[in-house]
Amino acid sequence: MVRCPPRGRVAALSSLLPDVYLVGAPKAGTTYVASWLAAHPEVFLSQPKEPYYWASDYPRMREHYGFARRPQYEGLFRHAQGVRHRVDASTTYLYSTEAVPDILASVPDARFIVCVRNPVDLVVSYHRTQVVALNEPETDFERAWRRGGAPIEQSQALDPKLLDYRMVASQGRALQRLHEIAGHDRVHVIVFGDLLTSPDSVWAKLLTFLDLTPATRPESTQVNASTKTPRWRPVRRAVHRPPRALAPAVRRLRQWARTSDLAIITSAKAILWKPEARPEVTPAMREELRRTFRSDVEMLGTLIGRDLSCWLEARDRPERGETRPRATGLDTAES
Repeated sequence: MVRCPPRGRVAALSSLLPDVYLVGAPKAGTTYVASWLAAHPEVFLSQPKEPYYWASDYPRMREHYGFARRPQYEGLFRHAQGVRHRVDASTTYLYSTEAVPDILASVPDARFIVCVRNPVDLVVSYHRTQVVALNEPETDFERAWRRGGAPIEQSQALDPKLLDYRMVASQGRALQRLHEIAGHDRVHVIVFGDLLTSPDSVWAKLLTFLDLTPATRPESTQVNASTKTPRWRPVRRAVHRPPRALAPAVRRLRQWARTSDLAIITSAKAILWKPEARPEVTPAMREELRRTFRSDVEMLGTLIGRDLSCWLEARDRPERGETRPRATGLDTAES
């Protein structure tokens, strides 16, 4: 296992680049894990947590979020003094063909955290996120799924790869690629169900992987659940898809609102959302998804030493972490 400098001595990072990357998968608990890390006194998490800088094959996303250039990106970490780790939590890095190689070229000792989840639950939740993010015009999951890789009529998505639902939910293939590039010892895997059933154990193993001083697991309500929708879609569009001439100013305003701790800003942001029922699909659709991802789930289970066969069983409710260790004796929470 890759280790940081011994405890008692703060790591001297050679630049303002982060050395830890929480790379995904989306809708698999990354927001929760990021909030834990941000609360640790030896960790600095960028704000926003997903700057997307290293995903050069997602150029519109980098430009949209305002971190397409190195000085802008390093500026996110300029206040990260006296910490052991700087963390970037961009989930596109797990699927980008450019991100991890470029990270390792600049930060050779970088390490990576991957959260994984039952792909059936992940892909349904992820579709809702893309609708809310204004990337996906089709609000019905099954119709969006049937579209496959076909291009959408309007080019509103920041990148068409964001709507490649099969790719995003194929976590076995993505983890295998990450292992091939970064090596097994630099990668720590967290199973979403374990966050629900044994969070203290997940937290302890994460601290060990990052060689952080033991600390009480932070309490967090930041779960990024797919149970909300914009109250006023025109307002959402004005803020997240402004006219090109206004984009830089609106981007700065969004970033200021993200980092502001003013109560009035928090209240204003809450007003912009309204609750919405958790997305559901028919039993027949769930069965189709299980068949689609069966081989990838088996690959993922082999890679992390877990029996994930329960993910492929018919059920009506999202998973609660019911996985079984394989007989290999591998650690059940990391690769």
